[in-house]
Amino acid sequence: MVTIYNNERSITVAHYYITFMRKKILRRLTLVVTVATALFMSGCGSNSKEQERQRREAEDMVYAAYIAKDYPRIIELVDSFKAQDLFSEGKACYWLGYAYDRLMQKRMAELYWKTGIAAVENSTDDEDVRVYAGITNRLTGLLSTWTEYEAALKVAIPATERLKSLGRDTTSEYTNMLIYIGCAQSRFGLSEDKTNKNLEEAYNAHLNNIKKHPNAISYRDAIVGVINISYNYLEIGDYEKARLWLERMSQLIDGYEKQADARPDYTDKQRARYEIYLARALEGLGRKEEAANVYKKFCQTKFFQTAEGKILASDYLRLAGLWQEAADDFSCMETLMKDYGVDYSLENIQKMLLKKFEINMKAGRIDTARAVSMSIAERLDSAITLSRSAEAREEEAVHEKELEITAENERYVRQRHISRLIAMAALIAFLVIYIIVRHRMGARLAKAHNDLKTAYDQLEETTTVKERMESELRIARDIQMSMIPSVFPDIKGLDMYASMTPAKEVGGDLYNYLQKDEKLYFCIGDVSGKGVPASLFMTLVTRGFRTLAFTGRTPAEIATRMNAELSDNNEMGMFVTMFICMFDLKLGRIEYCNAGHNPPVISNADGQFSLLDVKETNAPIGLWPGLEYVGEELDLPSDSMILLYTDGLNEAENRQQEQYGEERILQLMNSHASYSTHDIIEALKADTDRFRDGAEQNDDLTMLAFRVTQTYIVTKASDTPIGDTGIFS
Repeated sequence: MVTIYNNERSITVAHYYITFMRKKILRRLTLVVTVATALFMSGCGSNSKEQERQRREAEDMVYAAYIAKDYPRIIELVDSFKAQDLFSEGKACYWLGYAYDRLMQKRMAELYWKTGIAAVENSTDDEDVRVYAGITNRLTGLLSTWTEYEAALKVAIPATERLKSLGRDTTSEYTNMLIYIGCAQSRFGLSEDKTNKNLEEAYNAHLNNIKKHPNAISYRDAIVGVINISYNYLEIGDYEKARLWLERMSQLIDGYEKQADARPDYTDKQRARYEIYLARALEGLGRKEEAANVYKKFCQTKFFQTAEGKILASDYLRLAGLWQEAADDFSCMETLMKDYGVDYSLENIQKMLLKKFEINMKAGRIDTARAVSMSIAERLDSAITLSRSAEAREEEAVHEKELEITAENERYVRQRHISRLIAMAALIAFLVIYIIVRHRMGARLAKAHNDLKTAYDQLEETTTVKERMESELRIARDIQMSMIPSVFPDIKGLDMYASMTPAKEVGGDLYNYLQKDEKLYFCIGDVSGKGVPASLFMTLVTRGFRTLAFTGRTPAEIATRMNAELSDNNEMGMFVTMFICMFDLKLGRIEYCNAGHNPPVISNADGQFSLLDVKETNAPIGLWPGLEYVGEELDLPSDSMILLYTDGLNEAENRQQEQYGEERILQLMNSHASYSTHDIIEALKADTDRFRDGAEQNDDLTMLAFRVTQTYIVTKASDTPIGDTGIFS
């Protein structure tokens, strides 16, 4: 923090110094410039027609490269035309941003478009206004695609207001930005009236354009806009509004199909997209039979036979709980990624592989799910490395381009001064004075500029590294947290709740449960080590527990089988302490196995809590092969409760490095004996926060509470069955 603060202060001081020096030079040159202006202007205007012809030819060449999708060629041409003064700053930035966007270089595209906006946002020239509309529309779309909705609103709202004030609110760029604004507002839950007003204005603008120009192009523009609105409402779960917009989409497709220049393949694709979106909306509204009938129509389209169509279908199938069909469709994921030239980035691991893992798990395809989970583990490290490398390359390119733009602007200003000074040959005395003064001031400016550049580089490097690490760890945390349950068994007479609070972005603690017939399995664990390796080991342990629990084995047998598998080829020496329980819903008896874990807290006949007297502690799982784990059992009468926890609770430390300890746990639980499991755990979390008194959390904190509240009724397990196959079977 100190480094960043000092860098920012250095930048501020250098900035003011450079500004002061420039003003001083300008004051001394005012007289020179005034005299030179008349001489300079006398030589202008003789070749304006020739320049106009060259500009038209330049635009034609760039447009030809645009049609050919030759984006490197666009960059090459625009750089050349800008140097020849055939392209304005704004127009050059528009095309350069477009080319870099297509080349998937987000930061570079964003840099050029923001530079272009700054160049034309105060101009009322017709061409500059058109460029402004194009750039703001492109930048808003880029930011929305990357889910940076707040940044998109900051660009689109002032842009639409300015275009409307200039009477340019009938352009397609203005209409597109209204849709982006409406979708972003709905994501943030902002004013529904404003959101509806923006979207309706955009829709009516499309209808007016169709009325003026009834052709396939105007219909396609409208269809794309309505698709974006419908998809946005599907993503935020507002299925009723999605259905209403889909009705409009169907009408637009009907109109497009009647046009003489309509393409049958485009009609089939958009009709298929409409039907699968409608199926999702109807399913979300609980109209399952109607949704199924619409899905059958989708399956009859040609688009459904493509990899893109099948992946699109999986969103409806997941919502409908048709996991087997979803798993079949998702088998073409690799084909889709190959067709679009997409690699296994962090985003695609999260959006594609994790979704494929979930679908196959819910479908009971354990072998495939296991293969996907191993693929995630294998590709995660390389994806992080590739992400770092790509970001570093782009960061370096952006930084170089920023310096290049700055240097180019400085060269442009310098050349203007020099050209005017050359025209004032008669003013040699002033020129000599200018050279002397400029030489002295230039040295000071160069020093100040170097100081500014050094401070800026340090600040940018610190900020970039921090943001990259936070992004990677946030994705890893999302993947890990999706592996633990957040919904607990709904069995009358039983009360269960659990909570996990990692000390860092990713952790090694775990908990899980599984109901199998009249037996309820649950466990808690603490993996050795920290970070991504611990989180991957935690994933294997969680999957192993659920697979073995489904086979009906005892807790001791589960621990024995898991130890046999995890200790084999365990070169990193990782292990996990666990407390595994199996509660017999019919007999009211609990069997348990302690694998090197903390003894739980349990209530006695008087309702008082104490530590469970565990006679067989066993060894942690994963260290030594060939161990046979020993279990124990006890009766749990009505209104009994047991609390499992990791050492992040009893070893929590305050500023004086004192530990929370078992005594505080027992004291709090005895004073809250009548509380529900949820309230007990939340009270423990709040009490440890107060105890730490601002000290940093030094370990993951995980707790699972289980209470027998009354005579309970056995209900059918809601968990998806896991077959007796796989690594731990």
